[in-house]
Amino acid sequence: MAATAIAPADVPPADLGPAAWQGLAAVASLLARAGDFDALLGRSPEPRDNRLHIGYGEAAERLNIPEKWLRERISTLPHRKLGKFVQFTEDDLRSISDMHFVQPGRTDAKEGQTAIMPLQPSKRSRTRL
Repeated sequence: MAATAIAPADVPPADLGPAAWQGLAAVASLLARAGDFDALLGRSPEPRDNRLHIGYGEAAERLNIPEKWLRERISTLPHRKLGKFVQFTEDDLRSISDMHFVQPGRTDAKEGQTAIMPLQPSKRSRTRL
């Protein structure tokens, strides 16, 4: 079993053997191809989703909510409509998530108001004796 030696930093490049140059070329090739350590470790990067729009099912899955919830509230949520097809972009999903952000300890202006309007007498009410 032959031991592979790593050349010290003070050894000039001309003194490196052909095996060292091949190893260096292989590392440089991997870095150029992948641009990160994943290629050096033999891991392939996660596949990226290059689709511009996604439908109800995947949007609901990525937001971790029921698809029915999206469908029922679509008129109040950001989305794209291509003909009769409703589609969502990454920005739409982020906006939906931001719309429902709750920060504990902060009171919302709407929470302080009541939904019941104050009672006022009708203008047509008769006068009482």
